[in-house]
Amino acid sequence: MVGLAAIQPSRPEIKEESLKVLLVGNNPIEMSNIYDGLQSLKGKIIQLETSFSDEDTMKKIGMVQPNCIIVDDNLGLKPLKILVDKINGLGKEALSITLLKSDNRQEIISGVQEYLLKEGITPERIYHALINAIRFQKTQKFLKLKYYTGKRKLKRMFI
Repeated sequence: MVGLAAIQPSRPEIKEESLKVLLVGNNPIEMSNIYDGLQSLKGKIIQLETSFSDEDTMKKIGMVQPNCIIVDDNLGLKPLKILVDKINGLGKEALSITLLKSDNRQEIISGVQEYLLKEGITPERIYHALINAIRFQKTQKFLKLKYYTGKRKLKRMFI
């Protein structure tokens, strides 16, 4: 008889050494606190960069090739939407965006995979949010692929 511990579903693990993070914001003091916290996760994050403008963000995405971007909502709603649209417009499906929110208001920004409240934030909570964002991004990519593959097969059946 097999025990319950042996039947637990396996979860695909994200390789810790694969996390390259770009931290985007306009408040240097707040961003430095988050940066210092993430520096304590040296074994889990191999590269950590910061950016304080849209132009610098786009340039660093090209140079660093991050797989995670953390964006602070202090940028403001409209500039934040513009930045997220620019990032998603690059067509890099392996790039996930996590938004750090000051409060839990209802504005939803499309193109963001994960939200995290700044209140009581810890480096471990940020790390887990990044992992969740990557998993969500991979799931979206998988479902999109399956949808279009199935759609083509269905068309072939009727043509």
